[in-house]
Amino acid sequence: MTTANIITIVRIVMVPFVLVILLTEMQNKEIIAFTIFVIAAVTDSLDGYIARRLNEVSALGKFLDPLADKLLVTAALIALVYLQEVETWVAAIIILRELFISAFRFYFLINNASFSASVPAKLKTTFQIVALSILIICRKLPFADQLYILGTAVLYFAVFLTVYSGAEYVIRINRSVKE
Repeated sequence: MTTANIITIVRIVMVPFVLVILLTEMQNKEIIAFTIFVIAAVTDSLDGYIARRLNEVSALGKFLDPLADKLLVTAALIALVYLQEVETWVAAIIILRELFISAFRFYFLINNASFSASVPAKLKTTFQIVALSILIICRKLPFADQLYILGTAVLYFAVFLTVYSGAEYVIRINRSVKE
């Protein structure tokens, strides 16, 4: 097991903590969940850097790394929908796209084909993480209503990128199938 894969697995283990903490009635749950969420999100860059730096890029890592992102985003979306901070349709679009693309990633992985993330897909993940971070913590900060509006606007832009990058993947997949 590579160092990068261990970090990715730790990120995956952090996911249920974000979900459970947000859904509890504990004091300062938003601050705790935000901290775990941000640490998990930041370690995404760390595991990628380590994998490249130590030449530990692996098929398992190529599958687990985006899966960790998708699980983290999905857990936060589910909790925020339950808490009525995010509209259900927004979460549905993001989660359905992630399931769809993950199925294709898995197919390409087991067929030893390349399926790398596009620039719009990487931007999508960044905007999702930023938006969800804001929405998790905003109620505990000054100017909560303004931060909520900002987080929602960033999330709507992330939805646009989600649809755009999903369509881009479908086009790429269609081209590769035709070839």
